[in-house]
Amino acid sequence: MGGWHDIYRLISTTTVILMPQTFVCICKGWVVLFWLLLSANEVWAQHSATTSGKVVNKFTEEPLPFATVYWKAAGYGVMTDSAGHFNLARSFRREDTLVVRYVGYDQKMIPLAATDVAPLLIQLEATMKLGVEVKAKMDRGLVWWRQIVARKAANAPGHYDSYYAELYNKLEIDISNIDKRRWEKSRLMKPYTFVTQRIDSTSEQSPFLPVFLSESVSDYYVSGSPSRVREEIRALSSSGVKNESVMEYMGGINQKINTYQNAIPVFGREFISPLSSVGDRYYHYKGLDTVTRNGEQFYHLAFTPRREGENLFAGDCWIQASTWAIQKISLSVVGAVNINFVKRLDIIQEFTQQHEKDWVVAKDRFVVELAPLGKSRTTFIGRKTTLYSNIATNQDFITTKLNSNRRNEEVVIADSATTGGKAYMEQHRPETLTRNEKHAITLVDTLKSIPSFKRLSNTITFLVDGHIKLGKVEIGPWYKWVSRNRVEGARARFDLGTTAEFSRNWRLNGYLAYGMKDRSLKGKMAVSYTWPKDNGWQVFASYKDDLDNNQRGFNGEEVSLDNIFGQLVRRRGIPQKFIREADMRVSVLKQFPQEFSLQGTVSRTCYTTFEPLPPHKIFLSTEHEKVVNTEFQLKFRYAPGEKEVRTFRKTRRVRSNLPVAEIGYSLAGAGVLDSKYQYHKLNMSIRQQFNLTGWGRINYMVYAGQIFADKLPFMLLQIHPGNETYYYNKEAFSLMNKYEFFSDRYAGINIEHNFNGKLLNLLPFMRRTGVRQFWNVKSVIGDLSYRNRMYNQMEFGRYGMRSLNGNVYTEVGTGFDNIFRFFRVDAVWRFYPQQAAVSNASNFGVFGSFRLQF
Repeated sequence: MGGWHDIYRLISTTTVILMPQTFVCICKGWVVLFWLLLSANEVWAQHSATTSGKVVNKFTEEPLPFATVYWKAAGYGVMTDSAGHFNLARSFRREDTLVVRYVGYDQKMIPLAATDVAPLLIQLEATMKLGVEVKAKMDRGLVWWRQIVARKAANAPGHYDSYYAELYNKLEIDISNIDKRRWEKSRLMKPYTFVTQRIDSTSEQSPFLPVFLSESVSDYYVSGSPSRVREEIRALSSSGVKNESVMEYMGGINQKINTYQNAIPVFGREFISPLSSVGDRYYHYKGLDTVTRNGEQFYHLAFTPRREGENLFAGDCWIQASTWAIQKISLSVVGAVNINFVKRLDIIQEFTQQHEKDWVVAKDRFVVELAPLGKSRTTFIGRKTTLYSNIATNQDFITTKLNSNRRNEEVVIADSATTGGKAYMEQHRPETLTRNEKHAITLVDTLKSIPSFKRLSNTITFLVDGHIKLGKVEIGPWYKWVSRNRVEGARARFDLGTTAEFSRNWRLNGYLAYGMKDRSLKGKMAVSYTWPKDNGWQVFASYKDDLDNNQRGFNGEEVSLDNIFGQLVRRRGIPQKFIREADMRVSVLKQFPQEFSLQGTVSRTCYTTFEPLPPHKIFLSTEHEKVVNTEFQLKFRYAPGEKEVRTFRKTRRVRSNLPVAEIGYSLAGAGVLDSKYQYHKLNMSIRQQFNLTGWGRINYMVYAGQIFADKLPFMLLQIHPGNETYYYNKEAFSLMNKYEFFSDRYAGINIEHNFNGKLLNLLPFMRRTGVRQFWNVKSVIGDLSYRNRMYNQMEFGRYGMRSLNGNVYTEVGTGFDNIFRFFRVDAVWRFYPQQAAVSNASNFGVFGSFRLQF
């Protein structure tokens, strides 16, 4: 107050003493006072105004904790908190630049004028490079890594007998790298130009369009011994996807990632974790920084691969100094890693301490950018986030819930989950949706209401899937409408089946076919029923009268050649062989808890053969008899860890790394429904796939069987699967002809080892091609009793049907997979001591195939 008093007194004195100059002095005094007040106000305003925002990873949108944010000219700044937020006093300079820095990321500089928008969203681009050079003999990062590994057993999640968490899952899909001008000029996309208004061109350098969003809230229960998982989905909200099996795969069960493990599975590949006990063989470690936050010290550790092309990550993690536990870890797939269509992939995992003792997962985030059209073309970005809350361990209610499981892993969707999903999410969503996510909720449903989009969608579905949906029925597939073979000549076929609009439990389908050469009508009718609420019961019934135009596999799997491509891939010089089967069967399948299933089948089949196979009449005593067989079959299957992805038309099995065992028993009685034969059959098989850390993947199958009968026609014996096409079939012998070898007792083994590029990566010019090398062996030993050999007139004159006679038949192959991301080439050698007189067999062949794989 004294200062302002003196100014006032000075002005008053000047006014009294210098009366002639009163006006001038008063003006000067008030001008000084005005500028003092203005300057003080400006300084106060500049220091009271703040610049706030959030610093995130540009690709994953994950916050970057402890990033440095400062004014370049003013010379002061702050550090972001654990959620990436900052609040910084605005610069008092008229011109200044906001600098944002984070180790391992490009520095970003923002002009003062561009910081007026609040809050700021600052995206930094990761710049992790391969091969971090460590100049010191012992970098502190390597010391930190050793401390993490030494305490890994104590800090890794899993110190409980049972576990519960409330899960919130969110999946967003965006289309990126969109050429907006090209879209607007395209005739095909012109009806959807309104979509371009939703393209986000501000938050990333490459414009992207949010097209899909799915959310779920569920109760998640786990026990260690015995290993059981149960997920009860309370609420589901999605745009477009309505299939419950697909929705299950958006849940928490199928996102199992534990960064503390030595190996982390990603898209069917095993990646060495930077927290692996042998991580120093694969990674460089670099200690970046030490930060103290709320009295707790944290270490910032970065890691990068030692060698390019191996299944490794680059990234960083934050370590709690007092316990050497990981608080947050970020993993990025970089360089020439051999995963198809993946342009970039990031995994983020956060941990929190439970009861100030055990560590549990608090957040999982999985972000992948797929580039099926090329890395410079339009791409698809998927972001999967899982939040864990209300965590409890070793509580009685968890055990009670798990005891209600029918299988080791079970997902239960509440009846109200889909109907009230959106309303539930609005009230219980733990994270506010961004503007892009809100657009994604409505976009797919809006497009589906447009007639032109329906036509475009139906056309694409028809070309890819082969079927045309017409409300409650569908026709197709189109690639079976026309074909050709030596018995029928030109063949026309028409398929018809019901859709989910008709019934979700009943499925009716069938076809009619007509051969122009034999002038014979053929066809099939089938019906299936699945009990509602997934109680494990299914019933199938069918009648089929048609040529057996299939390739059968080792376990009875069938690959149809009844399509327009069938003749194009046939090997030349090998006569085509057919049996006409009039088959009627009924099957009942029951899936029990713990991955057991039991299937019972009753079938009656009438066989008619065509040359060059032996005529079926040689097995008959009179002209008017038929080769008829009635069989009762029981099949037991145990598939631990296996999951099923069901669509209305088929079920796809996703196997785990555990063995799958199958045992079958068949019984036939003479006189039952005109059956002519009596026998017992017993067969079994075990198959498994598993990874060899650092050396790819192995698939194997062992099988054996025996038929207890003396006089059976060849079509009821074990027909070893042959392949008469240039298309490679894993479930058959490539250089064995169809109907070449028969047995009534047999045993075999198949094994394939895919190196996933391990060997080819030794050649620098091959690392970025994505080509993978493999080897395989298929071998079988079998024999045929003397009576069965005589009954079938083996060594039949016009075609070399024969027994293995106790010898071993082997095929050895090698080749290259993933050529141009789709194709596979197999070179196969055949080893068998006895050559056939007439079978057109070759001891070497080259085969091709293609498939979509990661």
